[in-house]
Amino acid sequence: MAGNGGLPAGLNLAWSDSRLETALPALVRRDVRPALALLAATREDADRRELYVDVLGGAGQHLLADLRAVADERPDDPDRWLLLGSSLSEASWTARGAAVIEHTSDEQIHGMVNLAEQGRKALRRAADLAPKDPVPWSVLLHCASGSTDDPGELDRIFTRVQELGPDLYSANQVRLGTLTRKWYGSQEQALAFARELTHDLPPGHPLLALIASVHIEGMIDGGMRGNVIGRIWRTMRYLSKKEVRAEVDAASDRLLAGADQYADHPWSMAAHQVFAALYQDIPAHDRARPHLERGGPRPMPWPWGYFGDEVETLAAARKAAGLADG
Repeated sequence: MAGNGGLPAGLNLAWSDSRLETALPALVRRDVRPALALLAATREDADRRELYVDVLGGAGQHLLADLRAVADERPDDPDRWLLLGSSLSEASWTARGAAVIEHTSDEQIHGMVNLAEQGRKALRRAADLAPKDPVPWSVLLHCASGSTDDPGELDRIFTRVQELGPDLYSANQVRLGTLTRKWYGSQEQALAFARELTHDLPPGHPLLALIASVHIEGMIDGGMRGNVIGRIWRTMRYLSKKEVRAEVDAASDRLLAGADQYADHPWSMAAHQVFAALYQDIPAHDRARPHLERGGPRPMPWPWGYFGDEVETLAAARKAAGLADG
């Protein structure tokens, strides 16, 4: 399904990068060369490399046969295996669907597991070929988190991320998700992780968004338990708690305080959109506005997708904050 100027729907578009603007539509047209050139140029820039494979993998899931052939042409090239592995990972999540596992069909689970296993193999090949690169491990964490029944596997993968790239944005957001109750942990575990990781971060660092993320997850968790009335009550009440709001506001202030210094960070816009989505739901439009200004007019699927169609929800948030659509 296409959207955003002919691009596949569901892509993370919360970024500003002229080279990626060229490589992404080229990949959609089955020209893989610009994408591979981007990955070759970022072997020493893990933050940007992680963003690139996140975005390109979302598009690449629609041309897996092409990417398998590209990897087979140069089996010693880690970039090709990384792009294939990321694309397989995204395809496995698409096969799984958005429902919780209890409401996922056997056919979906079979497709998810098959694609995820192929993704694991490609990503481990990329990791073997580039042993100092943390990004294959970041993508592997995302790949495995949707298809494993062994939390220990996720622990082992995340340990490698911590050794090679402890500040990677997507890897830490995925790790947070695996610690929530709907996955393998609890809201208490997720909160402890977010607080520990963000405690000493400098102002403006995108990982400060983990505080907003963990409270979005807490709100969603409340809506998954009990009867309908209880779910609605817990969801509405969660973000009105004074201690929750105080923690979110403090993290928001820290992110905004260093926003200019981190404006060029590849994940800066995504981080601001996480806060914007939370404040839109409260609603607190005055608080959402500075994050919306820095997050740009194009959405990322998460967390906007929790609240409806990501394109429509971001547009509504920008309108409510008095900002133009584009």
